Amino acid sequence: MIEVRVLGPFQVLVGGEPVALGGPRPRAVLAMLVAAHGRTVPVDRIVDELWGEHPPSTAVATLQAYISRLRRLLEPRRAPRAATTVLVSDPVGYALTLPAEAVDAWRLEREVHSVQRARGLNAEQALAILRTALDRWGEPYPEFAAAPWAQAEITRLREVRLVGRERSIACLLKMGRAEDAVAAAGELAGEHPLRALSWWLHALGLWAAGRDADALAVLDRHRTRLAEELGLDPEPNLAELEQAIRQDRAEVRERLLDFGAEYSEEFNVRPAQLPRTAATFAAREAELAGLAGADAAVTVITGPGGVGKTTLAVRWAHLAAGRHPDGQLYADLRGFGPEETPADPGDVLAAFLVALGVADQRIPPGTAERSALFRGLLDGRRMLLVLDNAHDAGQVRPLLPGGPGCTVVVTSRDRLTGLGARTCELDVFDAGEAAAYLRERLGAALVDAAPEARDAVIARCGGLPLALAVVCARAAGFPLPVVAEELAEEEGLDAFAGPGYDLRAVFSWSYRRLPEDAATLFRQLALHPGPDLSLGAAVSAGGRGRAETRALLGRLADAHLLVERRPGRYSYHDLIRSYAAGLSRVDRADVLRRLVEHHLHSANAAVHRYCPYKRPDRVGPAPADVSPERFASERRALAWLHAEYDNVMALAGLCDEPWGRRYLGPLAWALAPYQQDTRFTVQDSFELCSRALTVTGDLWWSGFLNYMIGRGHLRLEQLEQARPYLERTIEVGRAIDDPVRLGNGLAGMAVVLMGNNNTPTREQTVAAYPYLREAMRVHQRHEFGEQDRARVLTPLAWCHFYRPGGEAGALRLLGEALAIHRRWGHLENAADVLLNIGRLRTAAGDPAAAVAAFREAVELLSGMPELQIEAMIGLYAALRDSGAAAEAERVGAEARALTGKARYYDVERVRAVLAG
Repeated sequence: MIEVRVLGPFQVLVGGEPVALGGPRPRAVLAMLVAAHGRTVPVDRIVDELWGEHPPSTAVATLQAYISRLRRLLEPRRAPRAATTVLVSDPVGYALTLPAEAVDAWRLEREVHSVQRARGLNAEQALAILRTALDRWGEPYPEFAAAPWAQAEITRLREVRLVGRERSIACLLKMGRAEDAVAAAGELAGEHPLRALSWWLHALGLWAAGRDADALAVLDRHRTRLAEELGLDPEPNLAELEQAIRQDRAEVRERLLDFGAEYSEEFNVRPAQLPRTAATFAAREAELAGLAGADAAVTVITGPGGVGKTTLAVRWAHLAAGRHPDGQLYADLRGFGPEETPADPGDVLAAFLVALGVADQRIPPGTAERSALFRGLLDGRRMLLVLDNAHDAGQVRPLLPGGPGCTVVVTSRDRLTGLGARTCELDVFDAGEAAAYLRERLGAALVDAAPEARDAVIARCGGLPLALAVVCARAAGFPLPVVAEELAEEEGLDAFAGPGYDLRAVFSWSYRRLPEDAATLFRQLALHPGPDLSLGAAVSAGGRGRAETRALLGRLADAHLLVERRPGRYSYHDLIRSYAAGLSRVDRADVLRRLVEHHLHSANAAVHRYCPYKRPDRVGPAPADVSPERFASERRALAWLHAEYDNVMALAGLCDEPWGRRYLGPLAWALAPYQQDTRFTVQDSFELCSRALTVTGDLWWSGFLNYMIGRGHLRLEQLEQARPYLERTIEVGRAIDDPVRLGNGLAGMAVVLMGNNNTPTREQTVAAYPYLREAMRVHQRHEFGEQDRARVLTPLAWCHFYRPGGEAGALRLLGEALAIHRRWGHLENAADVLLNIGRLRTAAGDPAAAVAAFREAVELLSGMPELQIEAMIGLYAALRDSGAAAEAERVGAEARALTGKARYYDVERVRAVLAG
């Protein structure tokens, strides 16, 4: 059994024995969790309370150590690795799950409020309960009195004690013990001279004791003090009591002596403050069902401006109102709007207290005191609170009920992670939901009569509900094609502005709340043309450190100005990007330069890491204001290229502008191996190299770019289209005496003459031989010559094959090429040699040896489906020729399956081979 004492010195007993909790910080952690009364306390809030604004880097790890030790102390008999049941955790933070009788403060509160709720109690029974409760009193959390987290809880518990003392006096009056009541009430009024109820009870007790003059004198002293210190008149209840005493109205006295009925009226008020729900509501059925099925005391509905958070919250609140018989409270917290300042929590609490029947004079002056009174009034009640448009967790926290029974729905553009609440994150409508919304607003007949226009409207609005609502307001009976045409003609956000509405204003309410550095990054990143961007790209674009940039991105994502759809990858909604781009105030060319430099140098590093052959560095070092990615493995390098390819190409698309032309050649250099050999986006390579050719005046770059275009055509089996580019490559190579370019051009021309992925004829090898022989000589002149010579050995082997007795010589050359590629770790080139060995063995009439070579190639290319296809085709044909029909069919089926999902440049040829 666990017993926690916070009324007086903080102490924990387990099995009746005190336990040593450790130093101040672990004691504070447990005390914070007790004060939360079973609610989750977020980790970041605990860290802030323990270490302030500058916690050490080890703060979270230290907190976890505290939690681990506390768990061992609270559950000493828990088996190793068994789930904890007392100090539990969730993704946000930690909570203490104990019964009410385990904590003295919780018992005090429960017993005091039980007197109000228990209708069958007589005065004697109620007084006994209250005295038992009040006997527990000691100053709460004394060692933490200076801590901000404890002060509100201390104030709240003091209020609970005051309520208990007041109810005890009411019990004495009802029991006829007027003198005892007068003594207790007089003491209370002396301690709290501005608390009206204390004076009311004192005067009522004196009247009940037959001391009318003393009662009037007490009321007069209270009136004088209020006027002198606050400039206020007494509460109406006190004025009515004074009048009844002067008129000696005994029936009023008897009624008032019935347990202080005048002061229990506030408990019978049932507010109903929900705004009217929208007349039309569509497309949020899943979210409504999720809210209805949730068993959460607090739910945060979050999302970008205009996504429909308030509409959903109010709709659900109306549906759930019947489950909350004590009423509904609503407040617009003005977190994001045209007002410069969000609503003050103290002002919101004052309005709530008035709605609950508390007289103005009884509302305490401070936010903490108001929050304590509010929680006391809601204790034991089943109420629904809608806190709309919250600014941050600090604004919401004082407005939350203290115990179970109430349900709170908060809407905000911020995620409010510090609340430890369940989150319902709203996204824009998908196409189906947007169409359903348009049908609900405009009528199915009008919307479905023009499906192309409907889809164009949805795309232009990006699925944002507010944008769709604006369009519906504009439509006003016009045919949808007319509306779609107007939207297409208006650029950016102009289409969503008019008298009384402007999406720019809606987005500005979030933007204005940003700190300046986050606002600057928001404007900078909007210039990025790709579908999303990484943390590393944001670091380079903004010129800040990685940790600072991560924090700013988190701030933008929490405000729903960016979307983090996958960890570490951020994107804009199209309309929010348009808004950000329209803000300007950044050096566009400089930001784009840094983004291009980041992706160029990262791509170059990735290709150098995974590429199976050595390449010189034609990109150069990254500038000091850019932080490109670095890759520890080939797998990570390829993963980056897969993830960033669309972004790199989008940035390359802007490089025709004057600031970017110098990057076109280096981008083509960095990307060509990935485009042509791995991703098989050869057309992208053509386009990039062609654009670079139009702006370069450098012969070396001209030779390289022409070669890459020619090489790409060879990849696509477009041999004659490759010829002019390879001829130009040879021409440039001779002109500038570049052995790499000349040798590659000559080898490429040999492929034009011999073909690719086929068995060449004798005539083809004869035509290609001069090119191959010169290529071999040229490649002996440069540092990468061995790798390039190995690639020439493969077609040269076919020239030997057609000579008398040339099979052995051909196999020797292929074996030499295979050994070189394996030594350098070039698996793809090694597999290409094995493919040619298989074809050569087939041509020599040795299908068994061909099967072995093709099988080895398939195994070597395992995990690279695009490259594996050619090897599987060769294996299929060799198996078929060798009579292994069943295995051939199995391999053919696997190859057909690959053609359906792998990127490959010549799928139709492969399928034709398999069909034959």
